[in-house]
Amino acid sequence: MLEAALTFVQCSDTHVVGREARVHGVDTAQTLARVVDAVNALAPAPAFVVVSGDLASPDLLPEAATGGPTDADYEAAYAALRALLGRLAAPVHLLLGNHDRRGPFRRVVLGEAAPADARYCYVVDAGRYRLCALDSLDPGRSPGRLGAAQLAWLRARLAEAADRHALIVVHHHPVPVGVPWLDAQRLTDADALWEVVRAAGNVRAVLAGHVHLAHEEVREGVRVLTTPSTGFQIARTPERRIEPGPPAFRVIRCRDGHVDSQVVWLA
Repeated sequence: MLEAALTFVQCSDTHVVGREARVHGVDTAQTLARVVDAVNALAPAPAFVVVSGDLASPDLLPEAATGGPTDADYEAAYAALRALLGRLAAPVHLLLGNHDRRGPFRRVVLGEAAPADARYCYVVDAGRYRLCALDSLDPGRSPGRLGAAQLAWLRARLAEAADRHALIVVHHHPVPVGVPWLDAQRLTDADALWEVVRAAGNVRAVLAGHVHLAHEEVREGVRVLTTPSTGFQIARTPERRIEPGPPAFRVIRCRDGHVDSQVVWLA
């Protein structure tokens, strides 16, 4: 008998700044609001929405170059993000990216009075599927890193769900996407991640963000998907080129261990 299908949405790189300002010429709060409306209009409705990092980015504002954003700036950005995502009809699961800051995120989004600096990784079980959300934020650096402790945590979470189909979500891309300057910023311990995936044998897809473009490939039988930003995009050119949209998200459908997806671009 066919198992129940799982449909969910991946959004990424929201880059909310918490006030009226543009990032690379884009009002990222306005584009995220448009994505929220589009996701709410999907039929069938998604089981959940996962947002794969670079949630807040006051560090991208021009004034950040002369002093850097404070924790208060990040707290305002996370409060704005929480309000925008609070309009989603589906449950929301968040990951951290290189532009994020753990302390303000944990204080505002998770409600921790004395936020820990521990990595924010967790699992979401839905039917026959287990989604493992990882934290690749390596403070002060653009490339990502999981670290041995988190990889051991992932190995254990996959092993205890050996009878489920597993999906991994991480901010930084674990495979090259063909843009040299972006690929220099990918997951630095990607080889170790793939060793864990290979040993587990039940991982069906790895989903990532960070690159602001759509990439799809199959590695060792596992689908690898990156999802464009809800705000601005990055061109597939050797030189660094930022494009002001259009905003996008990915709809992912899983059934019997097979993963299909479609990127939805908003005109």
